[in-house]
Amino acid sequence: MEDALHIGIAATQGAEFLLTWNFKHINNAETKALIEKLVEDQGYICPILCSPEELGG
Repeated sequence: MEDALHIGIAATQGAEFLLTWNFKHINNAETKALIEKLVEDQGYICPILCSPEELGG
């Protein structure tokens, strides 16, 4: 529930990136495509889901 809220807030506020260490529920190969589809089905642009390290930090 908290993960969905985290993603929903980022998407509705127009965040370009959502940085997360949550590899179990958000930032993994199996869920990224599903999350993107769910967000876009609601009419929003999905932020890029990545860890700070993936962003270049």
